[in-house]
Amino acid sequence: MFEREECFIKNIVKKAYSKIIKNHNMEVSDKGEKDLVTNLDLATENFIISNIKKNFPQDYVVSEEFNSLAELKDRCWVIDPIDGTVNFTRRTNDWCIQMAFVCDGEVKTSAIYVPSRNELFFASLNGAWCNNKPIKVNSNVDIDKSIVAHGQVSKSYLKIKPEVVEVLRHMSDKVMKLRNYGSSGIEYSYVACGKCDGEMIFSNNMWDYLPGEFICKQAGGFVLSAKIKKMEVHAVFATKELCEEYEKAIKNSNN
Repeated sequence: MFEREECFIKNIVKKAYSKIIKNHNMEVSDKGEKDLVTNLDLATENFIISNIKKNFPQDYVVSEEFNSLAELKDRCWVIDPIDGTVNFTRRTNDWCIQMAFVCDGEVKTSAIYVPSRNELFFASLNGAWCNNKPIKVNSNVDIDKSIVAHGQVSKSYLKIKPEVVEVLRHMSDKVMKLRNYGSSGIEYSYVACGKCDGEMIFSNNMWDYLPGEFICKQAGGFVLSAKIKKMEVHAVFATKELCEEYEKAIKNSNN
């Protein structure tokens, strides 16, 4: 039903890298406190949006750099042109380009492209793949052998940072390792293919969580949303046991 959108999203994330990021020099600017943006974030987002307008002229866009305040409407593309910009500016490998296509409030297809490994993670309503090979979450992992990733607390969520620390403390007591890779897209991709067993994100920026959340769900993961002091947070896990511990941690943090 969404074959055209699926084909487009798989191609455009790779084209954005090959035509924009790969062939241009990087210039770095401050983007508020403890955040950066590059000319390539902006150019990549512009490139993707211009191609959406050519191919789907009636569709809406939500994107990190130019349309961050937009809302999901009807048919909508959600774009994070470079997820893990700080990593990107330090020339490390943990960054990606990620997108989701949403129709009537539900994700129908999404993609995460990791240029350093030439890995394309993709999901449709029929499943999830990495470079055209089916992927599944690590559904048999014991909780004390599990690895769970977590993003940093977004700037607008600093008021709940003590509660987030408590959630992380609870989870660290239960799992083998906590990890922060500096890119939610990288972390979601690791969960989807079994390299990691959970991802907790303390933000409500849809470009950060929608693409990877859908890929993990289609790979067999459990998707959770919850509130800490009325602030919405998101997580995916490979097992119900991890979900239960996360729910306990959230409950404890709200007491």
